[in-house]
Amino acid sequence: MLTALSRNGIYKLLCKVLLFLVLVGLPLTSFPLLSRLSGGALVAPFSFIPLVILLIVWFVPYLLERGKLPAEATPLLYFVLIAVAVSALAFFMDGYYARGRDFFDQSLRAFISLAVGLSFYLFFAVYPRNEKGFQQVLRFIYIGGVLLIAFSLLEFAFLRLYGSAREMPAWFMRVRAFLAFQSPSVFIINRVAGLAYEPSWYVREFNLVLFPLWLSAVYQRQSIFKWRLWIFQVEDFLMLAGLVVFGLSSPRIGLLAFLASLAYVVLILVSQLHGKITAWYLARRKGAPKNPVGVKVILAVLMVVVAVAAAGTALFGYMGVASQWDYRYERLFSGEAFEELDLFPLNEDNLIRFSEQLSFMERMIYWFGGWHIFNDYPLGVGLGNAGFYFNDRVNGQAFKSFEMRNLIYRASYLSNTKNLWVRLLSETGFPGLVVFLVWLIVLWRSSALIRKRGSATLKIVGLAGQLFLLAYLLEGFSMDSFAMPYQWLMTGLISAGGMWVRKQEAQEKG
Repeated sequence: MLTALSRNGIYKLLCKVLLFLVLVGLPLTSFPLLSRLSGGALVAPFSFIPLVILLIVWFVPYLLERGKLPAEATPLLYFVLIAVAVSALAFFMDGYYARGRDFFDQSLRAFISLAVGLSFYLFFAVYPRNEKGFQQVLRFIYIGGVLLIAFSLLEFAFLRLYGSAREMPAWFMRVRAFLAFQSPSVFIINRVAGLAYEPSWYVREFNLVLFPLWLSAVYQRQSIFKWRLWIFQVEDFLMLAGLVVFGLSSPRIGLLAFLASLAYVVLILVSQLHGKITAWYLARRKGAPKNPVGVKVILAVLMVVVAVAAAGTALFGYMGVASQWDYRYERLFSGEAFEELDLFPLNEDNLIRFSEQLSFMERMIYWFGGWHIFNDYPLGVGLGNAGFYFNDRVNGQAFKSFEMRNLIYRASYLSNTKNLWVRLLSETGFPGLVVFLVWLIVLWRSSALIRKRGSATLKIVGLAGQLFLLAYLLEGFSMDSFAMPYQWLMTGLISAGGMWVRKQEAQEKG
């Protein structure tokens, strides 16, 4: 069926247009129309609308023709089975219903979110089946990235021109309101948020999709385009522009996530330079050195010191710039956040007090609340059910925060952990987290395989997969939704690349 359809020009054009809408629409993760249709869900990706059509017209025929799923999907399917089992057992636990919600309602919502994420993963795990397919996907991602950067620069110009988001032109506000439902805090801060619900959502597309791809291309000097300006390729300019608007959102966990990816690239580069410099030095010596290991160690230490000093200088400089519009960085840059630093003895209360100085106390309280749920229920309380157990385990310092008091006494919704890893622990227990991490390890190995044996385009995807996974480990500390498309898109591309490389190797051997 799919083979016959693929020869039809109208069908191919339809799939191409739908794919374009999916990938260019990635920044719209809180699309108002879809949010209303889903009962007010904050995570409502526009891309899911064209993706549903693609699933019907392409993915279903693919399965009917006995199309295979990549081996990388197996641990994820086991994770889903564990989540289902734990959620079923939750009905026999001692939790209580609250705010008009029950276990079935909450679990249903959570599994719908997971189904949205799985839809992105399964489609992109099988759709790119050759070099041309991967190039098409990357081109559309790039186009979406260019549009996002252009919109972000316009937003920043208006912020500086009018001094506040509330004073920006009415036409701009109407366009943004049509494309994205945004947090009220967006209108009282001077941080770039693009078309995301809040700035922390905005930086995720860069950290989990755009930067891994662009940084991979920049480092490997590979490009999906033939055009070059002297020694510069398209991805060089995209990476530079992306870094500018990324910095204008003054991220914190997002910044750490990017630095983790960048550190890996620097580590690879330092390792290669270390080998070349060592070989050059030893070749110039007339006699063999008595202790070549010592030479290598000294050189390695010097290179690490230089790299750390350069990174520290750049980070300190960025903090100084960001402090001009972000009070959180102003407290860090001035040292005010550390004036009352007292972490000893190292316990929950002191950590929360320290986090208050750094302006992320609420997040820390959410994390500890989820941890205490896991401590009491090591096998999990069921997907989506952590909120039923949270209020009884919240730290007493929560009552100093307006946000937390509102959540405990007035909000019509249940709390969540604001942390993917704590959520997995509290809702699916130790087995769920372990299987999910096994899946990430499998994806790391597949990324290494793609990078080693793939074509030029796949080499970009291979290293990008590793950079994504490193960033994802840290971004997971500030996100807990399964419906956000970014992580599923990248894990899907890694899986598709792994399946294609293994297929190519099998054909060469056979």
